[in-house]
Amino acid sequence: MPNPLHRPIGDISPGDWQKRTDAALAWLRRSVAVHRGQGSAHSYSPLFGWAKAYPETTGYIIPTLLDYAVIRKNEGLRQDAISCGQWLCQIQMPSGAFPGLLVGHTEPSVFNTAQILFGLTRMLEETEEEQYRIALERATTWLLRTLETDGSWRQAAYVPGFVPSYYTRAVWGMLRANQLLQKPEIDAAMRRALHFYAARFLPNGTVRDWGFWPEKAAFTHTMAYTVEGFLESAVLLNEPDILQKTISSADIFWSVVQQKGRTAGRYDQDWRGDYKFRCLTGNAQWSLIFQRLFALKKEDQHRRAARFLLSEIVDYQILGTNENTHGALPGSAPVWGAYQRCRYPNWGVKFFLDAVYKVIGDEIIK
Repeated sequence: MPNPLHRPIGDISPGDWQKRTDAALAWLRRSVAVHRGQGSAHSYSPLFGWAKAYPETTGYIIPTLLDYAVIRKNEGLRQDAISCGQWLCQIQMPSGAFPGLLVGHTEPSVFNTAQILFGLTRMLEETEEEQYRIALERATTWLLRTLETDGSWRQAAYVPGFVPSYYTRAVWGMLRANQLLQKPEIDAAMRRALHFYAARFLPNGTVRDWGFWPEKAAFTHTMAYTVEGFLESAVLLNEPDILQKTISSADIFWSVVQQKGRTAGRYDQDWRGDYKFRCLTGNAQWSLIFQRLFALKKEDQHRRAARFLLSEIVDYQILGTNENTHGALPGSAPVWGAYQRCRYPNWGVKFFLDAVYKVIGDEIIK
C-alpha cells in the first residue's frame, strides 16, 4: 500500500476525491441498509460480518448524511437520515436517556445520549417535527438531572467510576441542542461542566484522563473528542481562556507530529506516542479540528495541519470489490492495530467524509 506521507493532498485529483466520497457514502448507506434503516451498523468485520446497530454513532452520522444529501442532491441519503432519526426516537428509554453500546443494551449512557443529540437537533432543524423536539427535551432533561453539582457526569459511564475528559463533547452536544431549545439552565450547567473539565489541562498541553481508561495512553480518537468539545463549547459559551488553552493544546500536538513526521495511534500524558499503528478515525477528527481552527484564526499552519492529517489516511480507504468493505476505513493502520482491531467502524467513515467536505472543499466533490 502506498505511504500516505508521500502523497500530498494536492496530488489527489478531483476525480479521485469524487470516487472516494462516492465509495464512502455507499458504504455508510450499506451500514444502514443491513439493518433496514433501523440505525447504522457499528462496524464490519471480515470475521464476524456486520455488527448490530450502534445508537451513539448513528446519532452523529445523521448530520453527515444530510450534508451530503444536499451536496450530491441525493434524496436517498436524506431518507436514510430520516429513518435513523425515527429509529432513535423509538429506542429512547423512558427516562429520556439512550442506551450505551449496541442496540439491545439496556443500561443508559451519558456520552451516547449526548452524541445522539447532534442527530436529533439536526433532524428537528430539517423536518420541524415535534417528535424530535420532544426527544431533545427528554434527553437534555435526563442529562441535566445526572450532572453533579461540580459539573461532572459520574453516572452511566462507559467505565464505571471513571469520568473521562472526552465528556467535553457531551457538553458540546448539550449546547448544540440548546441552540434550538433555548433554555438558560442548560447553558449555565454546561458552563459549569466545561470549567470542571478545563481544570484538567496540563502545562504541557495534554489533558488528564482524555482516554478511555484512567492512567492509560489515549487514542487520537478520544484526544480529538476532548479537544473538539473544548473548542466548540468555548466558542458557544464565549470562554476565551478555555479557547486559548484548547488552541495551545492543538498546536502542541501539531508540533509533536511535525517533529516525528507522522502521527502515532495514541499518546501518553508526556506526548510519548505509540507509532506501531495509526488511529485513522482520530486523524480524520484532528483534520477537522485544524480546519476549524483555520476558519477561526486564519493561521496557515492550521490549514497545513488539516491537510497533512487527512493525507496520512486517505490511501488506507478500501476501494476493492467486496461491497462490505468498499469505501470503508479500517479502525487502525495496519488493520490489526490497537484501535478497533480488524474492524471497519461506521464513525471512521463519517469523520472521513466530514473532513473531505470541510478540508478539501465541497467544490470538488459535487
